[in-house]
Amino acid sequence: MTRVPINGPTLRWARESMFMGKDELARAAGTSEARIEAFEAGSAMPTLRQLRLIGKKLDRTLAFFFTTPPAESDVPSAVDFRGHGGDPVPPLLAREMRRAEQYREAVLELEGATGGPSLVGHIDGRNLEARAREMRGLLRLSDDSVTESKHGKQPFNYWRRLLEDHGFLVFQTTRIDHSVFRGLSIHHDPLPIVLLNGSDAINGKTFTLFHEVAHLANRTSGLCSLEEGRNEEALANAFAANFLMPEESVAELVSDVVQGSWGMAKTVAENFKVSALAAGIRLKTLGLISDADLEGIRIESDRRWKLNREEQKKKDGGPAAWRLRFRDLGSSYVGTIVRALEDERVDWLEASYFLNAKTPMVQQMIDEYHRIENGA
Repeated sequence: MTRVPINGPTLRWARESMFMGKDELARAAGTSEARIEAFEAGSAMPTLRQLRLIGKKLDRTLAFFFTTPPAESDVPSAVDFRGHGGDPVPPLLAREMRRAEQYREAVLELEGATGGPSLVGHIDGRNLEARAREMRGLLRLSDDSVTESKHGKQPFNYWRRLLEDHGFLVFQTTRIDHSVFRGLSIHHDPLPIVLLNGSDAINGKTFTLFHEVAHLANRTSGLCSLEEGRNEEALANAFAANFLMPEESVAELVSDVVQGSWGMAKTVAENFKVSALAAGIRLKTLGLISDADLEGIRIESDRRWKLNREEQKKKDGGPAAWRLRFRDLGSSYVGTIVRALEDERVDWLEASYFLNAKTPMVQQMIDEYHRIENGA
């Protein structure tokens, strides 16, 4: 059985950078925790098969384990797991954060820096309404504009592309539980990053998107929590609510609504293409419902989301792998790679690396990009 003389400290660096315990890595490699410890210490060598499994789990190439360990982690240090009580970042999320940074580097390499994002200045409790109006102005939106019906059932794609066209990068994750995170932001200038949980409801992702924009404006990068217990979270919620649901428009909409708080939230949610929870937060900030009403909306929203997820799990199959990858990367990023490939600035192997996909999947993503761009 062939053994591979890897650099043990590099293996340890890769594992710790991903916030992964030796026990989890051992399970992935089909070995014991003691053996992982021996691999890291250099007193034992993994088999080639074990190294392949380790590389897959740690999201590293095999060649990486023969190099010396880097001086710093390549998982973004700006992310502070905001709102999660100091718990370590889960390994799967650490992987997605690292990949998001790699995607940003790819855009800078292939297209260069094109100026800073369309982003307002510091947001506080006194100026958040003005900042929300200012942000709408930067994105060329009027106070009463709502996503047009031509965007179908996914207005989120409209908002996502709008931000991407104004200097932001927006990515999504797959197979990370909704309870772990809703979204996170990593401040850069240029090309700040917003990473969203792909398992969240479409309208919920829209609210989280602009919640994270507020954190980017205030340089408070980290994970999104829609709980109101932390001041920066309440401030980001209020900014997103003001941006997506201008006060006068909301007040006019619910003036004739005679239902209870849930009915009001649903009316606002359906009109502004946001989640019922986001609508409830907005109604609370406007003094139209109570804290108890908002808590009831939160509980009902979670209940319905869980029911919907259970129904989806019961269905046979699911989206093809290439569709999920395309969704996670987004049309804007995929377009960057497609243009570079068509201009022969990258080859198929490099495109496969940039898209983290095998060649057949790359072709499917290219076809989907052209279909979208051609309005098919």
